[in-house]
Amino acid sequence: MVWETAYSPSLTGEPMFRKSALLMVTALGLLAAGCTPVSTPATTVPTPSEVALIRGPYLQSVTPSSVIVAWETDYASAGAVVYGETDPHSHSIDDPQIDTRHAITLTGLSPYTVYHYQVLGGEEPLSDVYTFRTAAPLDLTSFTFVAFGDTRTQEQRHQEVVDLILTLEPDFVINTGDLVAHGHSNYEWTTFFQIEQELLARTPLFSTMGNHEANNPLYREIFYLPGNERWYSFDYGHAHFVCVHADGLWDRGPDDEQIDWLEADLAATEQPWKLVFFHIPPFSSRDEEEREVQVRQALVPTLIDQGVQVVFNGHDHNYQRAMVAGITYVVTGGGGAPLYTIDEPSPELITYASAHHAVLVTLDGPTLTAVAISAAGEELDRFTLELP
Repeated sequence: MVWETAYSPSLTGEPMFRKSALLMVTALGLLAAGCTPVSTPATTVPTPSEVALIRGPYLQSVTPSSVIVAWETDYASAGAVVYGETDPHSHSIDDPQIDTRHAITLTGLSPYTVYHYQVLGGEEPLSDVYTFRTAAPLDLTSFTFVAFGDTRTQEQRHQEVVDLILTLEPDFVINTGDLVAHGHSNYEWTTFFQIEQELLARTPLFSTMGNHEANNPLYREIFYLPGNERWYSFDYGHAHFVCVHADGLWDRGPDDEQIDWLEADLAATEQPWKLVFFHIPPFSSRDEEEREVQVRQALVPTLIDQGVQVVFNGHDHNYQRAMVAGITYVVTGGGGAPLYTIDEPSPELITYASAHHAVLVTLDGPTLTAVAISAAGEELDRFTLELP
């Protein structure tokens, strides 16, 4: 039986495939007549020099002693990463698996140290030489990161925000969700990585799923995040970061497995700074949604009880800062999506801006300083918090 695979764009822009009845009938007729159908020529395996990157390299799950380097190619091949503190060819790790996707973990690295690296297909270079910095150890109390989100549409605006972040040179970045408009769309993920190529090749990304990712399995296939990738935590320097998958909490209620995990995780950390990020904001001055209320009811009691200082959210396409029960809530959803305005500020709102932006956060011992910066370089807000 012979099958024909033909591309036809669907309404969502995704490929659909159809069978060709004509070719099936032709093949059956040949067999009935005693004829042998012509065999399909063997597929030519591309040489390493013909293989090209279509995604990456991008950095994931950085720790003081390790990092994951991931990438995807147009044709299947073996892969490798060469790396070193000064010479990118000092060390090498191979992935002999013949595949289009590779994720290699570099281990035995020194804390908060700059490394040079390059990815290979076979023995041929696939990427430029890039640098990254390993995570700060627990006793290092000075570092920076950037929080931003809702990068899902308006490619030019997204690119402008990424260009801004590159000038800020953070140690890592947090995306507060809605990275793309349709979590099932390979095309949109390819566009996302094209825009963020220069950033993610140098700066490890930690992200949370938004409602537009729709908990699609493709998200977890692409990224290599800690834990179960939906909710997880990590330490960086003297700060404890927690990612929560807030979308869907309204369907599960306060007895959800994730809530139990969150309480235990925050209670167990000895880090003085506790910072949490998820997509749906529990407090926002935009028109209140039912799920905002439900996320608030599900999460906020635990955040208060466990002494969280700052929460970063997305979903609303603007910048907002509010203070509720001693916790600073930052909405940073200005990564590219169409902007929202606020007509009636809520009582807890401190400041707001309708602008594409990113938030640069600096931790320096007992001091946290955050600056919201527009894509054009304008300072939108600045605030400082101190540990007790």
